[in-house]
Amino acid sequence: MKRILLFLVGAVMALSMFAQKLTSVRSFEYPDYVTPHPYDVRKATLGGESLTISYNPNTGYGIKFRYMFRNINISVKFITSGNGKYIYTGTDSSGNKTVVATKRKLNDFLDNVGQTQSESFERDKEIEIAIYGIGDLSIYPLKNTPELQASMEKQAKEREKEKREKEELQLRKDTYEKLCSYTAKNEFNDSVKAFVLNKILENKSLFEKLKLKELSRKVDCIGCVESTGAIKIVKIGEYFLDDILFKEYSSQDNIRYATREGGKLIKDKAFFKTTFNPNDIEYKVVNYGKIKIVGKDRKVVRNNLRAGYITTDVLDIIDSKRLKKGSYDLYFETIGGKAILIKAKKQINPAVSFTCAISVVLIPVLLIQPKNKVIYDFYD
Repeated sequence: MKRILLFLVGAVMALSMFAQKLTSVRSFEYPDYVTPHPYDVRKATLGGESLTISYNPNTGYGIKFRYMFRNINISVKFITSGNGKYIYTGTDSSGNKTVVATKRKLNDFLDNVGQTQSESFERDKEIEIAIYGIGDLSIYPLKNTPELQASMEKQAKEREKEKREKEELQLRKDTYEKLCSYTAKNEFNDSVKAFVLNKILENKSLFEKLKLKELSRKVDCIGCVESTGAIKIVKIGEYFLDDILFKEYSSQDNIRYATREGGKLIKDKAFFKTTFNPNDIEYKVVNYGKIKIVGKDRKVVRNNLRAGYITTDVLDIIDSKRLKKGSYDLYFETIGGKAILIKAKKQINPAVSFTCAISVVLIPVLLIQPKNKVIYDFYD
């Protein structure tokens, strides 16, 4: 009977001790903390994250929070006190040696002992943390009050709103950049180049200015890419090619996204601004071309050794002129690969030249040398 009684007493005592251990495990979560500004330690700034301080008789004190982009989770035990500070040592979650110093016991922070101001420092609430290999920092827990909770909830809503706005802005930016792709802009530039080339072909004075590099080096252009991928020219310099789209671009309504360069996402259309240099249209002069006309149909020998750089456009025009058989020196001008002016000079057989030189009338060879003959002028 005594043995049973002793066993029951022992069991009750063990359960009591276990219950004491359970009740001695404590934890408190602060809604936020204050820390010195990373670029000016005299200024206080909110950490923007919760701070949890806990105690376990087996493992000691735990401090867990997020600082900037790093999760801090340390476990320390009391070692000594002196010079008005309590010193605790331990490790962080990665095993780095850690030292914590406070002006009041860590145990006090389990009872919502935090500072009430978020714009200054209460030095007796400071928790100094030194993690070897990472660095030092100071945190000041903010006391959990109804006012602070309301402020935190308001800030949380504002952050959530800001996050949604950023996500929406990024989505609009992605839509704009997808429409105004590199390929789309290249296609637009090709269209602008073709338009400007046609204007030059319509006006000989523009062609003369192009030859002299006197055209404006910067022509402002506005392009539009629709949701279908269709690319349209809105404006080139002084030419308005689509008044409706230009009016839509000029309006301040329905702008979903805008760039510093003047680009806009309006409804489901992406507008962009660019510049074009008309002098980039290739103007080419060839004065050393050689061709040979043979056969009854007087066609150009296209496999001539020196005809490789003569464009098909030039050869087709020469074919249509039905020049006399023989070899010719060519001079021609092109813009954008299109022939503008073609001159041909027939080569004289050396034997014929010699005969002429010793003829009875003694006509100088120079007098019978053929001259460049204009066989094609686009502007005539």
